Amino acid sequence: MIYGWTGSNLEIDLSTGNIEKEEADTKLNEAYIGGRGVGTKILWDRVPPEVNPFSPDNLLIFVAGVLNGTIAPGANRTGLITRSPQTNLLTYSNMGGFWAPELKHAGYDNLIISGKSQGPVYIWINNDKVEIRDACHIWGKDTAETRSIIREELKNNKIQILCIGQAGENKVCSASIEHGAGASLSRAGVGALMGDKNVKAIAVYGTKDVNIAQPLEFYELCQKLNKKAERLREFVDNWSYERDGLLGKAVYGNLNEFRPMENIGGWHDAFLRDYRRRQISCSNCSLRCKHTIRTPDDEYSFIKCVSWYCFIACCKIQDLSFAIKCYTLCEKYGFDTLSCAHLIAFAIDLYEKGILTKKDTEGIHLEYGNADLALLLIEKIAKREGIGEILADGVYEAARKIGKGAEAYAYHVKKLEIPIYPLHHPYMNLTQSTSDRVDMLKSISAIPQHYVQKSEEIKKEYIESEYWPYPEEFKEYIWDNFDPTGADYDRITKMVSFDVDSNALSDLTGVCIFWTGFWPFNPYLIADHVRLISYATGMSLDEEEGMKIAKKASILVRAYNVILGIRKKDDAPPERFFQEPSTPPLFPAVDRKIFNKTIDAYYKLRGYEKNGIPTKKALDELDLGYVKEALVQRGILGNEKDKKNRD
Repeated sequence: MIYGWTGSNLEIDLSTGNIEKEEADTKLNEAYIGGRGVGTKILWDRVPPEVNPFSPDNLLIFVAGVLNGTIAPGANRTGLITRSPQTNLLTYSNMGGFWAPELKHAGYDNLIISGKSQGPVYIWINNDKVEIRDACHIWGKDTAETRSIIREELKNNKIQILCIGQAGENKVCSASIEHGAGASLSRAGVGALMGDKNVKAIAVYGTKDVNIAQPLEFYELCQKLNKKAERLREFVDNWSYERDGLLGKAVYGNLNEFRPMENIGGWHDAFLRDYRRRQISCSNCSLRCKHTIRTPDDEYSFIKCVSWYCFIACCKIQDLSFAIKCYTLCEKYGFDTLSCAHLIAFAIDLYEKGILTKKDTEGIHLEYGNADLALLLIEKIAKREGIGEILADGVYEAARKIGKGAEAYAYHVKKLEIPIYPLHHPYMNLTQSTSDRVDMLKSISAIPQHYVQKSEEIKKEYIESEYWPYPEEFKEYIWDNFDPTGADYDRITKMVSFDVDSNALSDLTGVCIFWTGFWPFNPYLIADHVRLISYATGMSLDEEEGMKIAKKASILVRAYNVILGIRKKDDAPPERFFQEPSTPPLFPAVDRKIFNKTIDAYYKLRGYEKNGIPTKKALDELDLGYVKEALVQRGILGNEKDKKNRD
């Protein structure tokens, strides 16, 4: 009997219409656990770096973590591994909700989609019965309409659906795949790839069980974690932006200014008081981090985290009603809200500088503070109309097409738009700059964000509590505040490196990082994580082995993207952060010399050469000999002309 995993993958070739239930590779599961690890290895094996993201040979690999479909608290994340049409890199998108647990209950660990359909289709997975259905009648519909029509057509309100809107159909490079209730696969244009393959939606329903190797031990540990979560649930319920000194700061416009959000706690709390109807959670989660909002337009929306504020900051309109309208429109069109807001700010900035004119905008006057303009631009970009045709490919590509100096105002990391928070904070700067998926909010941890700034009494209480998430030797790192210049990079690099692997472990199991490290009082420690994996699967796994597998998955992503050309020059924030400080008295402009030393120290910890390439030694230690061989064959490792860049 197979434990933890279902033991099966579902493969669909859209070009031929072939549907196969394949037996999963047991050794692959044991080597990479599941989720992002297994999905990345499948992509490495089957999609050579020479393949264009919009090629039929590119794969969409939807992955469930090994703990999805079980009672493990917070184990609800769906992953998607593919090649991004925006960055041209291996990208990994991640969302909450209910889809991955449903896929496991249907009997599959992973869904692998290849090829390209000749016309619009949607996929219907009902346990062992899988169909490719015509979707001409829903092509052109928004995501809410699409889900409604499919549920009515299949006569089942319990099915879980992923779908694209018009942005995905039009291959907008920041199109998302929407799940509903505030959950989506959003970054790096994954929705555009579904649109290119002519897949409108994927519906899944399952009634099968996931077998557990040691059910009593598994159940008892889950009960313990749920009990520990009471402290975190209290924190989440009562958390206020007004009390959060860092997250209350934002990048306004197109990096035009770094300043605090004025009275953020006041208008945030007032909006919730007037418009929130309830708090909701994803599958098997008690944290209730999302809000059900009855909008001023008498519609329902489901909001959490950065989606509240990206349009407020980028459009310079401090009005949550406006932000909800933008977010709801993006959700219907299937559009990454963060990238969309930056595209609007980028266009306005170029217009104000005279780089874009009314001739380029078809007579539309662009300006900050104009809510109607923002809503109009969302529609134009999603439909690739007018100026939206240029903006639809992201700020990097749009700047290249516009020319006239626009490149200097296209702020991105590895061609992907950045979060709205200033990257001057040394910890966040390093996390964002070195990320291969450029998604800081899926990578950071609570301690560097919050607790180095707390009183000694609060710090002492935390490090002595059952919630301390780091190794014992890291406790000394929180006593002193971070040097605002980043000169204390020794502890910063160690914390970032640990967080990369800790969060990667969550991506392998399907557990939300809100349970493992993003907030303080996270119930899961590394020991809990690996025990649940062992109890679920029957594997014998300790903390060191679990973190080694997590690091192996991360290094595999890095190696693939190194083949695609990623080097040290790409692991950096936008140039403007080196030139201007954040809002005084927070952080000065990033010191380039210190930043370069930080990168070098981080590379050493990760096992990279000075140019950001994984070393032969590190690859051997992680059992990635096949990766070493590939890098050597391509002349990336062992090339004499690069010798000066090596340790």
